[in-house]
Amino acid sequence: MHQERIARVAQQLAQTEHDIIFVTPGSDLRYLTGYDALPLERLTCLAVRTTGEAWMIVPTLEKPSALAHKVPDMGIELLDWQETQNPYLLLLSAVGQPQRPLVNNLMWVEKAFGIQGASGTNVELAGKLLSDIREVKTPDEVAYLHEAGAAIDQVHMNMHKWLRPGRTEREVGKDIAEAILAAGHVTVDFVIVASGPNGASPHHELSDRVIQTGEPVVVDIGGTMPSGYCSDCTRMYVCGEPPAEYLEHYAVLM
Repeated sequence: MHQERIARVAQQLAQTEHDIIFVTPGSDLRYLTGYDALPLERLTCLAVRTTGEAWMIVPTLEKPSALAHKVPDMGIELLDWQETQNPYLLLLSAVGQPQRPLVNNLMWVEKAFGIQGASGTNVELAGKLLSDIREVKTPDEVAYLHEAGAAIDQVHMNMHKWLRPGRTEREVGKDIAEAILAAGHVTVDFVIVASGPNGASPHHELSDRVIQTGEPVVVDIGGTMPSGYCSDCTRMYVCGEPPAEYLEHYAVLM
């Protein structure tokens, strides 16, 4: 699967004026390789040429992790670097001199500048190339997304167990976080429990506010599944009977 994705990147790259793409830790790297590398100050970077050749450089201390994720089995040449070495020069000595390199959009500026400085060429963003590829889902990916959706739905189905008047947002949020993991997620990405006036803040953080009877409560939750695909679901709840004004607004939306 991951070899096919790297091949698709190379094919798409060949249809542009660019000759190489560099990808550092984040969702793009995990998508292409399955390796959820730590975003460290030390350079970890995948490089893919239009020919389909691929390299990954990692700090020596991260090499066991890269091997555990079977990076070389994907046809990727694995390089590692010591603290006294310049990883950018080491990587470029393997991949050759870039002419018009692309970098993933969320690459740290210091990493992008490192590639730019070592190569003597300006880097450009690879966002559209990667997003166009990632937007086309395979049947397996669709199944992973269904799995993530079903897992977070399971949490919402049990919301009545935790969301009650007299409890604080923080108390409810703690229970929800535990339920997200119990439903099959490997990480809890966010838990928003915004009661009453706090619902006006889209990214409200959990507080010690006590939930009152009849109050609307925004619950926005999500996590990451073992597949790497994520859930994200927002629902509105009311603790008790909803006020008339709330029902009027709800009717407009419906």
